[in-house]
Amino acid sequence: MFQRSRKVVCPECSGSNFWNGNPKPTDVLQCRYCQTAIATYEEYVRVAAQQEAERLLAEFVETDVSRDLAHLKAVLAQPGERASA
Repeated sequence: MFQRSRKVVCPECSGSNFWNGNPKPTDVLQCRYCQTAIATYEEYVRVAAQQEAERLLAEFVETDVSRDLAHLKAVLAQPGERASA
């Protein structure tokens, strides 16, 4: 999988917590400061994967359609620049 920090911030006290070793999917991370149950390892991995997917999609999704169309028109207007199949 991807390399990400195993740091988890407690939603109650904002303390930094970490997964240690090789946790099982059902292991629950307890805050080391306020003892609140933060998440299971399975939930942690699911959320981390979802956030990574969202980050990658946001990186590659272009929201400026008019700029893309202008670029496409410019490329198509120069037939000598296109590669022939």
